[in-house]
Amino acid sequence: MKINRRDLLFAGGLSLLAGTRAFGHGTGVAPPGAQSQNPGSGPARLLEALQRNRLPLTMSNGPAERGWDWLVQEARDARFTLIGEEHGVAETAQFSAGLFNALRGSGYSRIAVELSPIIAQDIEAAVRRNGLQGIVDFFAAPDTWSPMYLREEAQFLASVISAAPRTERVLWGFDREIFSDRYLISRLEARVPRRARESFTRLKEASTNAWARQQQNPSPANLFLFSQDPAMVSAVRAAWPNPDRESDTILRTLEESLAINAVARTGTAWASSQRRAQWMRNNLAARLSEERGRGAPPKVMLKFGYNHMIRGANYVNIFDVGTMTDEVAALSGARAFHILVLPGPGSRQAVIGPGRSFVSVSSDEFDEFRTGDQRLTRVFSNANATGHEVIDLRALRPLAQRGLEGWNPDVVRTIYGYDAAVIWKGAHASSSLR
Repeated sequence: MKINRRDLLFAGGLSLLAGTRAFGHGTGVAPPGAQSQNPGSGPARLLEALQRNRLPLTMSNGPAERGWDWLVQEARDARFTLIGEEHGVAETAQFSAGLFNALRGSGYSRIAVELSPIIAQDIEAAVRRNGLQGIVDFFAAPDTWSPMYLREEAQFLASVISAAPRTERVLWGFDREIFSDRYLISRLEARVPRRARESFTRLKEASTNAWARQQQNPSPANLFLFSQDPAMVSAVRAAWPNPDRESDTILRTLEESLAINAVARTGTAWASSQRRAQWMRNNLAARLSEERGRGAPPKVMLKFGYNHMIRGANYVNIFDVGTMTDEVAALSGARAFHILVLPGPGSRQAVIGPGRSFVSVSSDEFDEFRTGDQRLTRVFSNANATGHEVIDLRALRPLAQRGLEGWNPDVVRTIYGYDAAVIWKGAHASSSLR
């Protein structure tokens, strides 16, 4: 049995994304192509403007063209730039590396990604030691793995880290941990005080046993971080009241990852997603608090799945970490710039396959949340596009007024929650590091 991304979403508390309300599915409203084409109708006028309001973007020798120039200028003027992606697209990783490097001269010096805090820290250390090969070696270990185990993602991380001064910490991780519990627990072993040894041994044994079950019967239900009680880590913390900073971060990451997934099993999917969002918001707040004592606050780029990067309530009605950047920026009169990046016509993307592998699927046929023609990758795509395109979503806001929510609420939400959209034509699936 293979573990796919849908299994992980369900096990991790995001199953409500596949519910009847997510992405406009189940509203009883016909897809855009079946809407009235009366030129005076709201949806028709919005769709017409959406198709017209596009700039070209090329990627053959690095990002270029008018769409790229506009994105760079807008991002330079912002305190935060957020890239909300559909995962597993090679061009998105290449675009993100190019954008961060283009923005360094305007003060961008930190990048946050969908990794847990210590994994992000150790990946940065691996790059400092041995560049791209350092990431390859790090993820080759049997006790480390991530959905970012993709060559283009590794190249993106190596590029942005290597371009920064060695004295600078560039990479921030905000997310829970999914797979690398054995690695994190091993990082604690030499530091555990005698009074916490008994509870730590129980924790280590539970992780090891879960791994053995997972090897025999691959399933999210057998993964340690999706199946065990957070009290197991809480017991270690209670017996180890004053750990060093790194050990404290590892313990809190393990405890909170277990708690997020426990809520998914015993409570509601919404509550689990809310807890995950709060964990990420807390990590952003902690990193920004640390930076306050170091002079001018850094400009930060964030690259996460597009449900996390939207301004306002996200697609499951949670105020995720993306919204927090606008709140923080507004305190100093600054702003955040939100970019949605989606695969369009003829594109392919990588999804999790058997074991530690990925498989390439057609983006047009990939309907993970079962939303049919109302999904964003179809509504925002241009069948007549001659290449990649950039859309200024802000220009569409006068047309996305009250009353259109019944047609496609997620399109309206996106137009206000994102400032720009990049739509790939013929994009490529990311390739495995293997």
